[in-house]
Amino acid sequence: MAQPTYTPTHCPQTGRKFTRAERKAANKAKFQATLTSKPKRKPAKASAPVRNAETILQDLIAGRMTLKALRAEAAAGTLLKPASKRKAKAVKGTTAKVRKATPQERTADKQERAAHGPKGVGPITPTSTPRKADVSTAKQVSAAQGERNRRKHAMKLATKWAYSSTYGGQFLPEQQAELMRLTGLTEVSTYEDVMAASL
Repeated sequence: MAQPTYTPTHCPQTGRKFTRAERKAANKAKFQATLTSKPKRKPAKASAPVRNAETILQDLIAGRMTLKALRAEAAAGTLLKPASKRKAKAVKGTTAKVRKATPQERTADKQERAAHGPKGVGPITPTSTPRKADVSTAKQVSAAQGERNRRKHAMKLATKWAYSSTYGGQFLPEQQAELMRLTGLTEVSTYEDVMAASL
């Protein structure tokens, strides 16, 4: 059974209660006694000195050592063995992890591409005089695009109305008026008229 580590709180002879300071001093003394009672570790035995080739050669030249003593040391194993060369560890090549661009980086990239212009054009350099817009050309382009859009819309409506079971394959007066407005024809009576005008 283990020794009890209980420190008494009262004096065994008088029955007086120990003060806090007295109990503290008693605990410290008990702890110091346990430290001194533990056996100390024995120091490790010093190994015989290992000699390298230079010191052995110097001893042989100076006459402090004979070949017989050298053989005895070699048998005892106190001579230094030549260190074997270690192969260098192969280091794995680390590849950089590709991470997704943040919204700020995507915006910056977009602005940079816009500043450099389309591919093959190169950076856009500002000019001292602003360019003037060609209004007549813009009007012509807009009119041509509007004409194409109207024809496309007329084809959609004509297909819908001609093949719908509701209208019976014939255009109503309101539908004819809408198709004439879109195609620019004076008379639209059949689906073929709209297709001929749209082509």
